[in-house]
Amino acid sequence: IIDKGVAILSIHRFIYLAMEVRTGKTLTSLGILNNMGVKQVLFITKKKAIGSITNDYEALNPSFKITVVNYESLHLFEDNYKWDAVVVDEAHSLGAFPKPSNRAIAVKRVVSKNKPYVILMSGTPTPESYSQMYHQVYGIPSNPFSAYANFYKFCHDYVNVGQKRINGMFINDYSNGKESIIQAMSPYTINYTQSEAGFEV
Repeated sequence: IIDKGVAILSIHRFIYLAMEVRTGKTLTSLGILNNMGVKQVLFITKKKAIGSITNDYEALNPSFKITVVNYESLHLFEDNYKWDAVVVDEAHSLGAFPKPSNRAIAVKRVVSKNKPYVILMSGTPTPESYSQMYHQVYGIPSNPFSAYANFYKFCHDYVNVGQKRINGMFINDYSNGKESIIQAMSPYTINYTQSEAGFEV
């Protein structure tokens, strides 16, 4: 997976590791970046995972320096830093739509300022709707949907927009994303399941 990841990252500058829980996403991402020869890595995750990620980094002992932060502290690392690579853990948490979440906006700012390699990671990239993919990748210049200025324009080609009734009013429903979203992401994505990893239970 590391070799395949290096090949994808070298061509596209970003990759999505859609690997199920406990299959080694963190070590895989660190291994990919170690082979890419980067110097400074920003790793964004949830607060309770910081310790285990630091332990994985120390166990692998790669050639780059790492800064591990939680999403709530990300704004402290936007300025006066130069990141060669950014790892976005639990990337599905950026997937709000039709408006981007504060997390997605903050990640986009970091990527825009640094032009780094980007690794997105999640065991469940689109847990509720394929439409959740757009804001996970919209801040990455080379993403397959970069021609669409916003989510609403993206919807013209990738979402079957419907309507739903709430409190007697009809509002647009953007949750019926087409499978072509996943197909468009395929060149950038590595999938890996627990069964492929040899889990028996």
